[in-house]
Order: sequence, then structure tokens, then C-alpha cells
Amino acid sequence: MRFVSMAFKNLRRRPVRSILTITGVALAVAVAVSLAGFNLGYRNAIERSIDRLGFQLMIMSKGCPYEAATMMLKGGTGLLYLPSEIYEKVRNDPDIGSITPVFIGIAEKEGSGIRDDSGSAFAIIAGIDVQSYMEMKPWLEFETGTGFENGRWFKVDSEDEVVMGYEAATYEQRKVGDKFLATISPQGAARSIQKTFRIAGILKRTGTQDDGTVFLPLKNAQKLFNRPNELTILGIKMKQFSGAKLQEFESRWLSLPSVQVVSLQQVKSTLVMLIGTAQTMIAAVTIIAVLVALIGVINAILMSVYERTGEIGVMKAIGAFRGDIFQLIWIETLVICIIGAVTGTLVAISGSRLVEAAIKKLINLGVQGSIVLINWQIITGVMAGAVIVGFFAGLYPAWRAASMHPIDAIREGE
Repeated sequence: MRFVSMAFKNLRRRPVRSILTITGVALAVAVAVSLAGFNLGYRNAIERSIDRLGFQLMIMSKGCPYEAATMMLKGGTGLLYLPSEIYEKVRNDPDIGSITPVFIGIAEKEGSGIRDDSGSAFAIIAGIDVQSYMEMKPWLEFETGTGFENGRWFKVDSEDEVVMGYEAATYEQRKVGDKFLATISPQGAARSIQKTFRIAGILKRTGTQDDGTVFLPLKNAQKLFNRPNELTILGIKMKQFSGAKLQEFESRWLSLPSVQVVSLQQVKSTLVMLIGTAQTMIAAVTIIAVLVALIGVINAILMSVYERTGEIGVMKAIGAFRGDIFQLIWIETLVICIIGAVTGTLVAISGSRLVEAAIKKLINLGVQGSIVLINWQIITGVMAGAVIVGFFAGLYPAWRAASMHPIDAIREGE
């Protein structure tokens, strides 16, 4: 305890240098915590977004399955369609627990909605069968409160009712009973048509692609886009989801022309594996930050040792042992690293929402919800790392101070 008190006193003798050194360690720790939190949060966000799709498998027209998954996660415009007859063939498969047909189209909008790369505004229109869709996503609920009273699903045969996801309704500033205007370009039509709908209900926020979607009855959506016998995907849950069952299912239905079976578990595994590449870059940045901080700590402690050469010589001349000098300098290093680690961790935690907002503004990550997750495992790991860094950073300066000969040190300090 005596050495800890002396270490704090020595650090206060050069407050500016001590603060700058601690700041360097804090910045390195803040970077490490923030990047580790982003890596963990983004991984969890991908898994959460795919799990909340509600499907285990998707049957769709042949193309890139990862583009298809992105379309389902975030919406997109490069849509391919299946003949409706495939649904009739697949729905009676003995391994299927539940199945839902989905038709997706893009409606243009003026001055609002989601914007694509060209700057055009559009709304994602999803034609669904409510009963089978709710079997896949039983967690879907309607908003309640002022402006959301009496929210409900549209009637099956309705041609002028829609249900809006939370973000779509918020962006459009709509509530239950309001009108929703969409400009639709039917297949093969010479000109677009404008269609006015009444909002029957607004869904609660789910943190998935459903938040930005406008839902219509399946038959009505197909009719509006002049694709009466086409679907975008078939969402499927298996009775028993296993590798063997999946292979059997794929072998039965891949024989259909222009059809592919996409496992959401496979997509999730691939996307998470791709994050491994980002992990390498994150680790490299973290290592560089730690090395810079380490060099700063060693330099600061060595400067302190050189400035106190005469003082160290006097201490040894009046009876201080080599181990006492070593322990004193070593504890000073540990104190700097621990204070810096605590400060950096607090900065990372308090600024995590700002980091998340900045990342989302700079990059479209294709997922919703929190992407920075700082938990106790990360904090404990970084704190332990700071102590280890302090342990090694203090070895050479402490050895250098402990190795001084008393007479030479006194003369050099004069």
C-alpha cells in the first residue's frame, strides 16, 4: 500500500505528462472496446434479423441467394418471380410444418419513402396471406395509443386497405384511418397508375424488414402489379429442421426449373463467416492502438526514471533494496494503465450510441437494431489486457531503475 501511495505522488509531480500518457492508454482502450462491441453487436444483429424473418427455408427463383437474403432483410428492387403453381406443388410436401407465399413489389413515391441509389423514392409492397404469415411471425402486434386505435389486418378480399410497418408509418407520418398514395407500374402497362389506400393498422416496431414494409392482401398485390400468377418467395418452416431433412427436401424440389432452395441458417453462417474478415481488420487496428499506447507508457516511465536518477540513488544509499525500487516504478506503470483502461472503458460505453449512429450514417449495413454491444465479457477482457500491458510495459523501466549503482546515480542526478 505504501508503494501505491508513493506511485500516485510521483505521477502528480508531472501532471501534464501523466495526463497525456493516461489519455493515450484511454484512447487505445476506447478503440478496443468500441470495435469489440461493434463486432459482437453486428454479429448479433445479423443473427437476430435473419431469425426474425420467421422462415427456416425460402424457395425462390434462381439467382444469388445472398442477394435474396439482403432483399428480405432490407428490401430491394431487383426482384425475380416464381409461378404460383410451384406453391401448389410444394405446400403438400410431408416435411413442411408451415408455408407462406409472399409477393413483393416496388411502388414509386414522390418526396417520401425509402430511397434507392439513384435517389428515387419507393415503398416496399408485400402481398401476404395473413393467416400463414402470422404462423411464421406470431410476434407481430399492432401499435396502440393515440392515432393507432382499432388497428387490424386488412380484409382478405379488400382492394383498398393496407397495413404499414412502424418505420414506414412514422416516415410517412401516418396513423390508422389515414390515406396512403402509391404509384405502381404494372407489368406490361404503358403507364403507371396511382392508387389510394386506407391504413387499416400499423404494426409495432420489430427491428426487422417488416418495419419498412407496406402489406396488402396477396391477390390484390398480384393484381396491382399485373402478376396474377406469380410469387416472389415461399417462406417455409420444417417439421424437423436438420441437415438430412434439408438435403432430402432440396433434392425433391431443385428438379423444378428455375427454382432454388435457400436455407436461412446457411445464409446466416455465411454472413457471420464474412464478418471474420472484418474481425481481422478490427484486430489489426486494435493491436496498432495498443502498441502506440504501450510505447507512450514506456517512454513516459523512462523519462520519469531519468529525471529521478539522483533521487533513486539517494534511496538506495539509505537502504532501499533493488526490489523496492523495481516495485515502485512497476506500480507506477500499472497505475497509469489501470486508470487509462477505466477511463477509456467509460468513454466507450458513454459514446457507444454516438459510434453506432456514425457507423449507420456512413455505411448501410443491411440490418436494423443496435449494432454496438458492450458487455461485461468485453469490459473484463479489455481491463485484463490493460493490466497485462502494464505488467510488461513496466518491466524494463523498473529494471533500469533498480539496476542503478547508488554512487553513479547520485552523481548523474546532480
